[in-house]
Amino acid sequence: MAVETTIGRKYERDIDLLLAEEFAVSPEFASWFLGQTRFAGADVGVLYVFVSLSDVTGESDLVVVFQQIGGERRVALHIEDKIDAPLQPQQEARYRLRGESAVSRNEYDEFLVVLCSPEGYRDSHPETSSFDSFVSYESIGEYLAGCGDERSQYRSTFITSAASRSGNTWTKIDDPATKAFWDAAYEIAQRDFPLLEMKPLDLTKDSTWITFRPQDMPTKPHWIYVALKGEQGQIDLTFTRVPLRVLAPVVEPLLEPGMTVHQTGKSAAIRIQVDGFRVSEPAEAELPKVREAFVACERLIRFYREHRERLEEAAASSYLVGE
Repeated sequence: MAVETTIGRKYERDIDLLLAEEFAVSPEFASWFLGQTRFAGADVGVLYVFVSLSDVTGESDLVVVFQQIGGERRVALHIEDKIDAPLQPQQEARYRLRGESAVSRNEYDEFLVVLCSPEGYRDSHPETSSFDSFVSYESIGEYLAGCGDERSQYRSTFITSAASRSGNTWTKIDDPATKAFWDAAYEIAQRDFPLLEMKPLDLTKDSTWITFRPQDMPTKPHWIYVALKGEQGQIDLTFTRVPLRVLAPVVEPLLEPGMTVHQTGKSAAIRIQVDGFRVSEPAEAELPKVREAFVACERLIRFYREHRERLEEAAASSYLVGE
């Protein structure tokens, strides 16, 4: 008798572990999944499965390395798993940096960057079109359901329910007021704040969090960018995967009035606090606050450029101490 099981919200980590197990114990699943990519038909078997494989460029949710049967050639899939969260800045590009680094170390010969998500996620995130391959939760669920045993049926239901729009899938909500607000902000930036190198935005309803990365800000060994967190009024020069204890001793003697340093998740940031703003408020009242935020963003960009060598050296040292 099948046992009825209810699990609330599913998280990406849950899907990571489910897929990792399938790759590790089911050659049939591994062959089917590989068949959804341009490696289809390759005579290979799974050699390694890594969950949350990290380096200085960030983290790959799942990395599966295959080796040629009776041969030496190896290929890998770097799989980004998304239920509803938007892509992080340059996330797909940083996956490629990790793959290229592994190829240079002769860990494998070739790799693909794969998006694994609900169908609706890809439809609402056109920026995902640059991934090499796409494998939907729905197609995985269909494959597992076809295996016939109760275990596979349970796992089919699990991953298919994660794809449900009832509470798991983030979708972009088009909103004319939000678009008009950020179109006006873009015009201000183009006219008065060239250092931002701002690009036109297409954001979901009420979004107030955007990022800037002028061309001279590096992507390795650490990703450095300016985050504008509008509702919180926080403008952060962000150093990804850098601990505060490494950055603070270098930065604190350089700080200008109004600048502070903070740990933000796995990153460290130099922050300027400004008045927060909301897209839902009248634009005539909020756009002056956006201008104030842009002033702070340019100030942090100038600060970075003035102290570039010391800041990048401090960020790079976090790699040397194993962070």
